Amino acid sequence: MDQKIRVGLVGFGISGQVFHAPVMRSIPDLELVKVTARKEEQKVILREQYPTAIAVDHIDSILEDASIDLVVIATSNDMHYPFAKQALLAGKHVVVEKPFCNTSEQADELIALAKEKGKILSVYHNLRFNSDFRTIRDVIHDERLGSIKNFEVRYDRFRNHLRPNAWREDNLPGSGIFYDLGAHLIDQTLQLFGKPNGVFADLTIQRPGAKAIDNFELLLYYPEMRVSLKGGMLAKETYASVHDFCTEW
Repeated sequence: MDQKIRVGLVGFGISGQVFHAPVMRSIPDLELVKVTARKEEQKVILREQYPTAIAVDHIDSILEDASIDLVVIATSNDMHYPFAKQALLAGKHVVVEKPFCNTSEQADELIALAKEKGKILSVYHNLRFNSDFRTIRDVIHDERLGSIKNFEVRYDRFRNHLRPNAWREDNLPGSGIFYDLGAHLIDQTLQLFGKPNGVFADLTIQRPGAKAIDNFELLLYYPEMRVSLKGGMLAKETYASVHDFCTEW
């Protein structure tokens, strides 16, 4: 490219610091210009690791900057839709951290708006590029297995206490591990097998005092196969492998 894509990053928590800013730094065609960083510890990290990027307190400082081409939304899930909409209306290309939106109506509205404005709108599904998923995709694509009858993927962890001041633990739209981790599992399943014929979900709160979903099981029904997606916070022992197959040889 003759000219770098100038990027504004909205949100500099774990997602912004770990999953977005380092990727931008590793791609020569991207230039991280401005980052919303209101906490002092965030500003310190930004100064130390990204000295050319400017810390701003509000998204408006990014949207009003005519030199910025792309806006990346890495905030709490409840702000994905309103911030993405503002960015599109400001004439920016937009990448939104998963989950894209909290409702399909919001998603449809943003897709229509991006088409109307002639802008690129995409979702940041970085786990599509993880080695475990890519290996499984290749195994299935190369037909190294027989006819798959059951496919199970799960995120197990053990944390029986609540994390203080964490928005994922609060009763907010899009909070809880189903929207957080389940979004990855659903996306990977759709990448592998396409849309199912039917869906069943069991979403629960198991830990005392918890306000957000902390255990889920999602069943996706295909003509000759069933997919089980699971996640929980009270799994003391983990499975030997994240992905389990049951095949018919």
